[in-house]
Amino acid sequence: MTHHSTLQADGFHITGFNEARPFSSFLPGIAGEYGKPMWVFYANRGQCITSFGVRNRDSAMLEFQPANKAYVQTPLQGFRTFFRFAGGDRTTLHEPFLTVPDDQVTQRLCV
Repeated sequence: MTHHSTLQADGFHITGFNEARPFSSFLPGIAGEYGKPMWVFYANRGQCITSFGVRNRDSAMLEFQPANKAYVQTPLQGFRTFFRFAGGDRTTLHEPFLTVPDDQVTQRLCV
């Protein structure tokens, strides 16, 4: 799959983000359910969220990893999302952030 990035009115869009050159950053202004500010560190690998917390990296809710380790660990540890589709007599599971190339799926990261 090829990847490309574009700047649009609602943010930066990267198609094929898992195959793009690695990058990471912090998401600004994230707040929890009751408005408590959080920091979120992300990388363009796996589910993107590598770590998060409310004070500093020493008290992270998901262990803080520097970028070079986060690129490798993010697809393997932490969050995983599954969709379950029930149809007829069978149920199918789909993992949308799977890093295995699939010609029928286009992954897009919007920051």
